[in-house]
Amino acid sequence: MTDDSPFAALGNTRDTGEVEAQVGEIILAFAPGHDLQRVADAFALLDRAFDGELPGYQKLKTLYHNRTHTNEVVLCTARMLHGLHLAGQGLDADHIDAALIGALMHDVGYLMSDDEASGTGAQFTESHVLRGVDFTRTHLVWLPPDLLEATTRVILLTDHRKHPGWVKFDNLQQQRAAYATATADLIGQMANREYLERVLLLYFEFEEAQMGGFADIHDLLEKTTAFYRMTKGRLDQDLLGLSTHLARHFGQQTGAQRNFYQESIERNLDYLEQVVNTERKQRLNRLKRGGVVEKLRGMKDPD
Repeated sequence: MTDDSPFAALGNTRDTGEVEAQVGEIILAFAPGHDLQRVADAFALLDRAFDGELPGYQKLKTLYHNRTHTNEVVLCTARMLHGLHLAGQGLDADHIDAALIGALMHDVGYLMSDDEASGTGAQFTESHVLRGVDFTRTHLVWLPPDLLEATTRVILLTDHRKHPGWVKFDNLQQQRAAYATATADLIGQMANREYLERVLLLYFEFEEAQMGGFADIHDLLEKTTAFYRMTKGRLDQDLLGLSTHLARHFGQQTGAQRNFYQESIERNLDYLEQVVNTERKQRLNRLKRGGVVEKLRGMKDPD
């Protein structure tokens, strides 16, 4: 890893097995006796659900809110938990699990049942958080009742259209678990090396959901910097600035007291400025990562 490549520190979030292993290593490094079985069971359930192997459900079809996004959120959540531990705000075993399982299940509401015949699931953008809570209550009944309740509150806080005050917590541990995961949901996606390309996919989800109010993909690209400024306010104020603790994690893990997530986000925003200052018909030629543009051009001409 070099100073000019903060993305390298964030790891490969396409490989679910690698992400699960990293999550386990991070947790066991600061909580050596932690039993990871409940988290492993949640990973396995999500594998089946997203792959279309869970009875009653179709394979996950949404373009942006996919397994890679879930992976980046749960991995960032583990790092958040480590950072909180180093800051003297660590969680007990049940709330570590609530944060991680909540991260895994936070977008499961985009899954479509066998009875939902049309669309990709993006049509449920507005209701996906509550759908995810329903899924969790139905399919994670093996969790102890208090842990299941804490997990659902973690999921509820990932509805970023609402002020965190809409979720009522029973105790400080429950609140920290939810704030850690909600922070990771925002930080993880915007720090992804392919975030700008994936924003193009998000446009089509918004279009299907009939929300967002963007004229076209260029309009969304042009407004992404403003979205980040709004998101930064939520991170720093509504979510109490917990993202700063990520530097503690990387300081112990890599020896570099740096927040590689924030550095990666800044890289993305700097490049975004170059893209939006390019003539529209040439912009997509500058978004080359992940084969996203090629995929979109295969669906319809996004230019």
